[in-house]
This record gives sequence, structure tokens and C-alpha cells, in this order.
Amino acid sequence: MSCLLYVNDEEAKHKIDIDQLYEKKHQQDLKQVSIFNKILNRIHNRIKLTSRNKRSERYIWFTVPDFIFGEPNYDQGECLGFIITKLEENGFFTNYMHPNTLFVSWENWIPSYTRNEIKKKMGVVLDEKGNIIERLDENQMGDESVTGGIKVTGQKKDSRQFTPIEKYKPTGNLVYHPEMFEKLEKKVSFSPGV
Repeated sequence: MSCLLYVNDEEAKHKIDIDQLYEKKHQQDLKQVSIFNKILNRIHNRIKLTSRNKRSERYIWFTVPDFIFGEPNYDQGECLGFIITKLEENGFFTNYMHPNTLFVSWENWIPSYTRNEIKKKMGVVLDEKGNIIERLDENQMGDESVTGGIKVTGQKKDSRQFTPIEKYKPTGNLVYHPEMFEKLEKKVSFSPGV
């Protein structure tokens, strides 16, 4: 930049649109996110393939590429951060191994059909990770969950009143009669002289 003014220099009569200055950066960011989504799609395809073919394995190892031919905007560090965030939002457990390997597991996930069975049989609402969200009482569970889905008609619920342990007073009616204990004591003598 020179400190001289030339004859053909024009006067500024309008303002600069600052948004135009960021347009190129915006295009680069969109291109980079597109690349990250393509790599994330590769991971999703690998997860689907592993879950179909190797049913006992619930994890994969994925190597994030150091560079991609023809893509100068690719940044591996940002890609790793993007992928880990998206996978964890989806419910996967991820672990990063230096320099570019990801361990992705879905072992800790509880499927919805299992959670529904636990809710029906035990009255406990679980989230996908197995954490207890709420416990249902018998009124909320409904009759079907107590009877295992079988409709029961014509039967009344047991209306016995239970007393707390603190209020219980023994009546003295034992299962075994006192004469039986006396006979047993006579048979088993602990006297030292015999």
C-alpha cells in the first residue's frame, strides 16, 4: 500500500457488505461439515454391517483418515470432535485412541422391547442406558402387567389388611405344642453324669 494518491483512484461512495467477507468462510465450513458427515456415514454403515454379521460383537474400531485426496479443507482434529459428538448424541459409547482410532460400542444400550418388558413386569421405567427414571406403583402398572397380559375376569383382589411389625403382639399359639417340647427335653438330656 502506498502513501500516494493516484489520479485514477475512485472515491468511496457506498458501504462494504461485511457478510460478503464471510461468504467464502461459510462455503468452506459447509464443505468441511459435508466431508465430516460422509465419514460419519461410513461409521454408521460399518456399525450396521457389524450388527448384522457379527451378532455377538457390539463394538467397532474405526480409523479416521489423516487426509483425504482432493480435499484441502479437511482437518482431522475437527473431524474427530464432530464424529465423537454425533455418536455420543446418538447413544454410542466412544473412546479415542491416539493418533486417529475410534472405539465405538453400543453394548451399554438397552433396547426398547427389553425396557417395555421390564416396565410391565417390574414396574420400573428405564432409559436407554439402564438408569431408573421412575418407579410405577401397582395402580399405574395396570392389571395386565400384574397378570402377565392375561385378562382375568370375575376375580376380586385380596383385601386383607396387614399389620406392621411394630404393632404385632404374639398370641402364644405356636406351631408345636408345649408337650412336644417337654418330650424332646426328656429325650435329650444334658446332664454330665449319664
